[in-house]
Amino acid sequence: MKNNFVCDKDTNERLDCFMNNLHKEYSRTYFQNMIKEGKLLVNGKKVHPSYKAKQNDSIEYTIEEDVETTLKPENIPLNIVYEDDDIIVINKQADLVVHPSFGHETGTLLNALLYHFKGKCSPFMVHRLDKDTTGAIIFAKNEKSKVSLSKQFQKRTIHKTYVTAVTGTVVEEQGRIEAPLCRSMQNRKIIEVGPLAKKMAITEFKVLSRSRDVSLLEVHIITGRTHQIRSHMKYIGHPVLGDVDYGGSDHLKDIKFTRQMLHSYRVRFTHPVTSKEMEFVAPLPEDMKSLFKNIKL
Repeated sequence: MKNNFVCDKDTNERLDCFMNNLHKEYSRTYFQNMIKEGKLLVNGKKVHPSYKAKQNDSIEYTIEEDVETTLKPENIPLNIVYEDDDIIVINKQADLVVHPSFGHETGTLLNALLYHFKGKCSPFMVHRLDKDTTGAIIFAKNEKSKVSLSKQFQKRTIHKTYVTAVTGTVVEEQGRIEAPLCRSMQNRKIIEVGPLAKKMAITEFKVLSRSRDVSLLEVHIITGRTHQIRSHMKYIGHPVLGDVDYGGSDHLKDIKFTRQMLHSYRVRFTHPVTSKEMEFVAPLPEDMKSLFKNIKL
């Protein structure tokens, strides 16, 4: 099975570990050997297993034992924003893993796309969203489109806009956060601003709406660090609502949150075949939209 995808953020972990986490059905040693043998390339070049993939790195590899044989079509509802012969744009719902991994072998977005395509084509993943992040995500439907979209991500010509609801009143109309991030020594799953961080992270935001208890922000990430938006929002004292791992409350008055209020709202890119510039918007999910009245994005 040939794979090609572009990292949408810095991985902050060894490449062999990153690949093992991506494909839990294969061991870390399997990927170490693959990397050493040149069967996994980063930006077309051979690297060391300890290499840490960065935002927009293009990773190409072939898994000789075809795991797609175990990937079965599943009738999972899809919110399709746009589709043609070459691409499909999905407004991903919450609590949906994009691709199979350890603990999530079924019930993924890829399973749903296989059912939707009904054998006419296969989905090619060119970027990802976390399980509980909703919104626009692009898939290619053929090799040519996959290569084109992967290169656009690598060159940073694909533009993504996020919308997030954070706790409290953000008094600035807009802002820019420049603060380096690193993995927490107390909890390795958490990314935090710290004196030991070596990589600068830059986040820009503007306020779309605010109240005493919550603010709605439009967010652009200049860099692409792991959990960058979530960590930076915590850093400025306005953690994302529902993001309990980063200090966000799981409730607001009588409203209960089961996920972080983070949404991939807009994506703009060049169509891989027609070369036309395209822009698609994924409307806010109800759990975010209900927090505000008469929102204009």
